[in-house]
Amino acid sequence: MTGLFAWLDPNWMRALHIVSVLAWMAGLLMLPRFYAYQTGSKAGGELEHKMIEAASKLNAIILTPAMLLTWTFGLLVLATSNWVQLSMPWMHAKLALVIGLSGLHGYFVAEGRRLAKGERRRTEKFWRMMNEVPFLIAIAVVILAVVEPF
Repeated sequence: MTGLFAWLDPNWMRALHIVSVLAWMAGLLMLPRFYAYQTGSKAGGELEHKMIEAASKLNAIILTPAMLLTWTFGLLVLATSNWVQLSMPWMHAKLALVIGLSGLHGYFVAEGRRLAKGERRRTEKFWRMMNEVPFLIAIAVVILAVVEPF
């Protein structure tokens, strides 16, 4: 490999990308569950305070860093492949889903801020259903990346 990214080992970039995706997905699967517990708890109670703290730590320590690393290593994987995959239709679909997942991440964080202020705009049932959305998106992304349809 020659060029700007010649010093990067594609296998290491891919491995680090997968590890960061796993951490990001774990966080995205946990956060709505914390919100469900918080929404179902007594306002101002101990459980609510614990869930606010847990959600805040999850976002700061795992979720946001993992998302940034996922994007960083994903782009490095593309760069080490000379951007060839970027011309493939399955990659367009995968990137659209990942952009959507990033938007969902932002939505979760914004809703967490509202919940921390005491605003309960959504029900416990809503958060339990939202808990499934990141996994459904992940299934589609994995199928696109492994099967490479189209």
